[in-house]
Amino acid sequence: MIRTLSWLKDAIENAYTCLTGLFLSIIGYFIPVKNIVHIVLLFFLLDVIFGFWAAKKLRKERFQVSIIWTHTMPRMLISIVLILATFMWDSVFQQDYVSSYKFVGWFISGVLLFSIAKNGFQITKWGVFNSISNIVKKKVEETGEKIEDNESLRRENQQ
Repeated sequence: MIRTLSWLKDAIENAYTCLTGLFLSIIGYFIPVKNIVHIVLLFFLLDVIFGFWAAKKLRKERFQVSIIWTHTMPRMLISIVLILATFMWDSVFQQDYVSSYKFVGWFISGVLLFSIAKNGFQITKWGVFNSISNIVKKKVEETGEKIEDNESLRRENQQ
């Protein structure tokens, strides 16, 4: 009986060690994209803060956690998955001409910066925020993609 328990204990410890090694290997593989992921997470956090501030000040809305779980979290998760997937894509195909993961991170960060600056302008009416949002919008639209402002997206979501 004691021998069986010892064997079971050793098996569990070995499985734990194996899984820990596997997890740390995966983390180590994605170390080159950690800065991009960190900046995207920071921009999502700032976007939530400024969005909450704008909603409270301009529309007198209360903070709703459900909005974060239904809108922000899926967008953040998909954004991070896209960055990691394009990093793997670049690594597997040894594509060094243009780093796809950097472009994807840049694009997502640009859209988030645009949203932060737009909310900052709506909150403070300081023209610098409007200028920043126009610069970011222009830079992102040079790629051929359109950025819609929060009002048009809000109207679209309400329909």
